[in-house]
Order: sequence, then C-alpha cells, then structure tokens
Amino acid sequence: MPVVSVGNVVVGGTGKSPMVRWIAAWALRAGHHPLIALRGYRARHGQSDEALEHQREIPEAVVAVGSSRVAQIALARRSHPEVDLVILDDGFQHRRVARDIDCVLIDGRHPHLDGHLLPLGWLREPIESLSRATAVIVTKCAGFDGDLAARIERLHGKPPVAWCTHVWSGIDIHDPREAQGDASASADWLQRRKVAVWAGIARGDDVVAEVERQGAEVVFVPVRRDHADYSEAQVQRLSAQSVCSSAEALVVTGKDWATLAPFRHLVPIPIIVPRLALRFHRGESQFEAMLRESVRRR
Repeated sequence: MPVVSVGNVVVGGTGKSPMVRWIAAWALRAGHHPLIALRGYRARHGQSDEALEHQREIPEAVVAVGSSRVAQIALARRSHPEVDLVILDDGFQHRRVARDIDCVLIDGRHPHLDGHLLPLGWLREPIESLSRATAVIVTKCAGFDGDLAARIERLHGKPPVAWCTHVWSGIDIHDPREAQGDASASADWLQRRKVAVWAGIARGDDVVAEVERQGAEVVFVPVRRDHADYSEAQVQRLSAQSVCSSAEALVVTGKDWATLAPFRHLVPIPIIVPRLALRFHRGESQFEAMLRESVRRR
C-alpha cells in the first residue's frame, strides 16, 4: 500500500495540513480511499485539533490519531479495509513507517536554510537532511524564486518539484444571532469590519496579516500558543475582551475552530473560519504525476 509522508525540517509555519488535505482530495478524485495518520499533538481521547480539522474538511478520508502510527494504521485498516493509500501528516522525522514519497515543505518566506537547530533556532534536524527527501515543495511563496531553488537543489540534489501558496477560497460564518444557523460567504464579507483574531498556530501573525489584506480592521489579538486548548472560562474572557475592543466578528483558524466549536454559544459575535486552499504557481502536474507513479508501482 502506498505511503506518502508530508513533513518539514522546520518547526511549524509551512502549511503542512492544507497539503495533507490536498493530497487526500487528489486521492479521492483518483478513486482511492486515503487514510490520514498523525501523531495528534496534545491529543485527547484519540482526537486533536488537527485531526478534527482534517475530518471536517475531508470527511471522506479516514483519520487515525496516535503516537504509535504503526499501531494506529493497522487498527484503522482493520476497521476500514478499503483504505489503499496512507498519508503521514508530519512524518519526515517518523522513520518506523516505510514511505514511497517523502515530501518536505519549505516556507518560501521563512526557509531557515541557514538557521540553527532547536533550541537556538527553528530547525528540527540538520538542513542536510533534505538529501533524503523524495521531493521538496515550496509553500507560502509569491512565485518562483531562482536563488531559493538553487539553494534547495544544493542541499536536496534536485530543484523543488512545485511552488504554491495558500489562499482563502471563502469563509464559513457561525453567527449566534442568525436563526438559519451557519452560512458561507466570500472573504469580501470582512471588508471594513472590525474583528478580533484568535490564532493558536505557530505563526499567528500570518493570519492577522491576511485578515487585514482582506480589508478588515484587527482590533484585538490575544497571545495564543500553537495547539492551545479552549476552556469555558477562557472563551468567556476572550469574548468579553473582543467585544470591549469593538470587534464585530471573530476570526479563528480551522485548527482553533476544531476545539472552540463546543463553546460557540459563549461568543456573542459571528465566528469566521476561513477555508484554506492551495494554489500552485508551478509544478502541480509534476507532483500529481509523482503521486500517480507511486500508486501505480504498488
């Protein structure tokens, strides 16, 4: 059974989850039955914020969460024998599962190719580890960068297979004041509105910048760490601070919404969840061909 790993050598910020879902969506279109396997950082009762986000965005895929991915994959396949493709979310440092494609993502804005290892820098392992990757994809970039491509080729042995960025394909609106419940809209809905931004991700400033680019005025941004949980008391406090800051709406990431949703009734203003999609500048067809070849070999 083919195994595709999506990971990085840098802590956070590369947009790994959207790429995992892009591969899962590709597999479904191609008639396959993908399984997304992830460790599930800070998971509770077999669930984590990233797993819940995957399930919401790609409900047709099977999602397995656990520190022992070998065991979780085996367990999931017993329950879902139709699974014929495994996608390892954050699997570059996970060596116990053999993989057919090891895809490493590099943030085009913060590549950290000359950085230091943790705890002094952002690197999880020496940058020379790129040599063992099957493919490198540059994410969150404005387009092709010849200098970055050359640096990656010196380390990886080949130039990046693809270049892509993240875009908002729309927003989901969860409004407690509307009788009809949840709705969807274009990101234009945010224009000229005052908003709070709660972003429990590695680089929350990216979300703030995108909200402002969409035409909103950001009036409150609490400090939140990556994978931060929510509690009833915390949501009540943050909601009060948001309203006191004149926020007309609250923007959260999909990862935040996964754990905030049970407390949505405590937020008196609309909660906005952007829908993230990948847009390839170049290399999409080459990456798809690599995936097809991997599946065909098995």
